Amino acid sequence: MDVCLALEGKVSETNLAAYERAWSLWNRVRKTLNRAAIISAEEAAQFLADTSSMVSLVKRSFPWLPISPKLHILMCHAPDFFERFGSIRLYGEQGLEAWHGRYGQNAVKYPGATELERAAAFMREMALAREAGSDVLARYAPSRKPAKARKATKPDDKRRRENKPRLLTCSAKNGKAEKKRKQWAAKISGEASTTVGAYIEREHKMRAQA
Repeated sequence: MDVCLALEGKVSETNLAAYERAWSLWNRVRKTLNRAAIISAEEAAQFLADTSSMVSLVKRSFPWLPISPKLHILMCHAPDFFERFGSIRLYGEQGLEAWHGRYGQNAVKYPGATELERAAAFMREMALAREAGSDVLARYAPSRKPAKARKATKPDDKRRRENKPRLLTCSAKNGKAEKKRKQWAAKISGEASTTVGAYIEREHKMRAQA
């Protein structure tokens, strides 16, 4: 929430509270979206409530913000996808790659005149054996050690930032990067001011014509 802290004193308390609430809702939404597993009915219901609250909050508190097609899909259609299929991440790129790897290892066991027929036979057998679940995917998907096991705990561990060798830096390169960051921030701020100003002006004209 560093962004929210940086906004203190620069925006109204109402907008700051709405911004913090939006980030809190999104933090819960993304955790459900990114889980490669079949979620429970209770979590799906909570996901629907959170997405509905976030859409209402954004439309009410930040009406000048455009809604991208991707955000529209995530907020308006993802709950229906959850209700029908139980997961989104399982059908994402990584999940599909894991299923494709398992099929590639076992396709020769399923006869068929075409690739589609072999794939259908493969899926049919998994469904009959009740193996087409997230627990099966976990056995074939790449696994990593828990974050706790990967954490550097010893003071002399080379993975710790203070133990890594210092990289040589060029003052001219650092100055150029700093200049670009300031230009980017100024551009974003200018675009935001223009967008909000255009929205307010349009609202005033609509009220005057009413």
